[in-house]
Order: sequence, then structure tokens, then C-alpha cells
Amino acid sequence: MLERDILDAFRAALADAVAAAFDGADMGGADVQFAATPSFDVGDLGFGCFPLAKALRRSPKEIAARLAEAIVLPAPFREARAVGPYLNVFLDRGAFLAALCREIQDAGESYGRAPQGSGDRIALEFSSPNTNKPQHLGHIRNNLIGMALAAILEAAGHEDVKVNLINDRGIHICKSMLVYQRWGEGATPETAGMKGDHFVGHWYVRFEQAFAEEYRGRYPDPLGDDDDEKARRERFFNEESELGSAAQAMLRAWEQGDPETVALWRTMNGWVYDGFEGTYRRLGVAFDRVYHESETYLHGRAIVLDALERGLCTRLADGAVQIDLAADGLDTKILLRRDGTSVYMTQDLGTAVRRVEELDPDRLFYVVGSEQNYHFQVLFTILRRLGYPWAERCRHISYGMVYLPGGKMKSREGRVVDADDLLDELEALSAQAVRDKHPDIPDDELAVRRRQIALGALKFFVLNVTLEKDIHYDPEASVSFEGDTGPYVQYAHTRICGIVRKAAGEDLAAPDFAQLGNDSETALGLLLMAYPRAIRDAAESCNPARLAGHVLDVARAFASFYHDNPVLQADTPGLFAARLELIRATQTVLANGLALLGIEAPERM
Repeated sequence: MLERDILDAFRAALADAVAAAFDGADMGGADVQFAATPSFDVGDLGFGCFPLAKALRRSPKEIAARLAEAIVLPAPFREARAVGPYLNVFLDRGAFLAALCREIQDAGESYGRAPQGSGDRIALEFSSPNTNKPQHLGHIRNNLIGMALAAILEAAGHEDVKVNLINDRGIHICKSMLVYQRWGEGATPETAGMKGDHFVGHWYVRFEQAFAEEYRGRYPDPLGDDDDEKARRERFFNEESELGSAAQAMLRAWEQGDPETVALWRTMNGWVYDGFEGTYRRLGVAFDRVYHESETYLHGRAIVLDALERGLCTRLADGAVQIDLAADGLDTKILLRRDGTSVYMTQDLGTAVRRVEELDPDRLFYVVGSEQNYHFQVLFTILRRLGYPWAERCRHISYGMVYLPGGKMKSREGRVVDADDLLDELEALSAQAVRDKHPDIPDDELAVRRRQIALGALKFFVLNVTLEKDIHYDPEASVSFEGDTGPYVQYAHTRICGIVRKAAGEDLAAPDFAQLGNDSETALGLLLMAYPRAIRDAAESCNPARLAGHVLDVARAFASFYHDNPVLQADTPGLFAARLELIRATQTVLANGLALLGIEAPERM
């Protein structure tokens, strides 16, 4: 790739210059990377001489000055200049842009991608919904991170297996089942006119409402401390609540294979799966392997019982099994309840072991929100304690919460933004934006554009936020054609497509890249050259925002270039053809980058 070739050529010239300027010295293994310069007046690319200071026992400023005199630069460089502690270089801009456009044109959709199979095999778990409610905005962030990260890892040369672990058993599932059994009166999603996952989620909210009423009847005065109130609520559920006792009895009946309970579980889960599939299809989410906790929890229980026999866990007086992680700076953790039923950790242990046995990955990645940071510390620690060496290659890809103008979403209170409802709203907003620009657009074309814009808006809004940050989601702002939005990037691609269409009827001269290379053209070219590095950075950090931010920078640089540099009305035929090549290269990078983020690059908007 051009960036690597240029850097390698500079690195070799730098090594020769170090030897010439410092009596045969070498660079001492110093890392050589280019940095952006504050202004093209002082150089196109910069190298800070700080990594050489230790080996050469000189100040970076002195090193830069001496290297500027000694270095002999190969093409496409034309000059080196010391600027304080930096050795800055100027490019032969025409030659650089010609080579860059040629490379991007030759590579096409493969531009920026590493050779397939040059990396690890990664089992990437994401989504992992519960079958007691529909997916909401928080799930959307998870799904979009997972899909984008899978595409980015593949582009970086890794082989990834997209895995979904569906949480289809446990006390939360039994809550929905219990109230439907008591109060559902045989209703179905069809008779209620509801999507299956929304229907089941309705009963989950009904349980929590009934439980809250029961709880307030016993404890009308809430405790001041949230943790104390939460602990009292949990004790009430486990020890005093009639609803809690009934839900726990249902869980025991399910684990014992009670036919009536299992039949109800299958029916309600089936409704949810149908609903999930519609949401996944609409978002463009797909998996290579789907696991169900109902199929892995027994494996986890066997692992825990084996660990108990080996003395790695202890059985408490009430019959529960726990592991003490104090030596690792963590708390004790219950792995089997006193009634013998499994907890989340038990299921995750079984699923992790089975996944390694079946998929043989080099690494296991888990895309799960930051609320579960401690859970994954515990999971990976237990796996190490139990003797699984691959536990060191497990990674939790944590991300922040999603907030609405009214605060944090809470499924149990029914205060969420359902994924389907949000997509409907975004499509309506997008349709209005398109109609404002094109009042006479045909309905079938409007349907395509509103979907492209709505999904582009949502995906870019979510993925352009670095993982550790929380998101405060604003649907109307996300569909704007201006600012740091998906439609803004899509529109940059659309504008290039329009120019290319108009140029198709022109008799083109040979591109004269010698006329190309003003500052805005060069700034755009440098960003196009850096695109493969943006993919690598996003893959290494497991942070799609690294790529989304770069794609946004390319769109901005194109807008700046196009504002000052006419393409169709260029001064000469050779300049017209050269600028056309540059924007075609830009079109390729925008389309490739958007594709890795799961976003369509429309030709018209």
C-alpha cells in the first residue's frame, strides 16, 4: 500500500541519514511514524525526532536540524526541513496523487483491506437479547457495534465468527411466562395485533408493575440509599413475594422438564424469535452461529460441579455453590443457587467452553455494555481459575449507555425506545427530508431513499461515538444533512456520483497530475492514503468510531476541496481529468468505509 511504501522509503532514508550525521550510529529500534503537520507551509508530513533522542543522546531539535542536512529523499519526496524537534517532508504532490489514485482505482472495493487469513480467528459475540422483551435502542447500539466490528476485523485480515447467545431461560423469562399464564386468557400476538417480541415484552412489564404494587404494600417507605433499596427489593422477591415465589417455582419446573411449563416456554419464545428476526433483518444484522442458554446451562452446571469436586469451589450450608475470588481482588460469586438452579455466570461458563470446543477460535470477544464490566472480570477470572489457558485471550468490548432526553431507559418500567418504533420514526423523518428536496419523487424511489437515509443516520450516529462514551440520542439531529451525521457523509458520496455522471458524456483528456496538488487536493489525498491505517486502528482498538471518524474527515475534506476547486469547469482538460480521478478515488473510499459500518452509499438522495 502506498502509505506503507512511502513510510518504508522514508525510514530507509532516515537510517542512512542518522548514520551519516552521527558517525555511523543507528536508530536504536526507534518507531518511525508520520504525523500531520500544523500547516502545509511547514511540510506535508512530519516526523517527531523524539524516539531518536535516547539512542543518539541529543535533543530532538538538534537531531532534526542535522538530519535535514544529511537526508537524501527518494521519490515521491522532494524536500526535508527541520521545524523545531520535527523533521518535516514535502511531497512531489502530483506524483503522490497520481500513485494514490492509481492504487485506489486498481484495488476498488479491496482498497484498505489486508490479505484474508493474515490475522486471528475470532469468535465475536454480540446482541445477546433476552426473550422477555423486544430489542430497544440499547440493543441497537450493541448490534451495530457488533456488525461493524465484524466487518472491520475481516477487513484487517482476521476471520471472525459472528455469534449470538440468546438468553432464553432464567428467572426473567419466567416472569413473563407467569403473568401470561395467569392473565393472558389465551391471547396471541395475532389476536392482540402486536409483533411477537412486543407482545411478550408487554407481559414482562405487567409482572414488574404487579410486583412493584406488591412490594409497596409491604414496604411503602423506600430506603434512602439506592443499593439498600435494591437489596431489600431482591430479598423481598426471593423470600416474601408471592409473585417472586411463583416465578422461582416456575424456573424449577422448567429445569426439571415439566411438560406444561416447557410447552408455554416454547410458545412464548417462538413469538419472540419471530419478532427478533424482523428487527435483525431491518437493521441488516446476521449471525454465523446462534447459541441458546437453554442449551448451555447444563454444561455450565457440570463444569461447576467438577470444580467443586476439585476443591476450586465450596458448597455453602444452604446448598448453594460459590467460588471465592478474593485472591484476585474480587468478591465471592454464587455459581449455583441453593435450589440447584443456574445463574448467569454458570451459563456463561458453559457457553464459553462449548464455543472454544466447537469453533476453535484464537480469541473470544464479547460486545456487552459497561454495566457488565464486573461480570466479565469475574467470568474471565473463573475461567483462569478452572484451568482454561485461553481465558487470557478473552476480551470484553465494553461500551457506554444510551440515554434519551428523559434519562436512562428501563425495560421493566416499559420506558424504552423500541428498535422497531425508532426505525419507523427515522424513516418518517427521512422521508420528509427527501420530499422537501424532491417534492415530486415517486413513492417507490422515496421508499428506497428514506430507508437508506434512516439507517445511515442511525448507524453513523451510534458508531461515530467512541465506545466508552454514553450516547444521548436525538433522532431529528441524526437525520440532518449537515454536521457530523451519516446523511452528510452519504451526501458527499452522492455529490461525487452526480459529478461522475455528468462527466460521462465528456471527451476526457489524459489526466495531468502535474497540475494537481494544491493544499485542499493534498489534504484530501493524505486522508485517502490513511484509510487503510484507519481500518487497522479500528480493528486493533475494537472501536468502530476510529473508522467512522476517518470517513467523516474524508467527507469534510471533499466538501472543502469541492468548494474551492471546480471539477467540470476546471481550467484545463488535463486538470479536469486529474480532479475527476481524485474524486473517483474519494468515492471509492467513502463507499468502502460506509460499507464496513453497515451503511449504504446511495447514488442519489
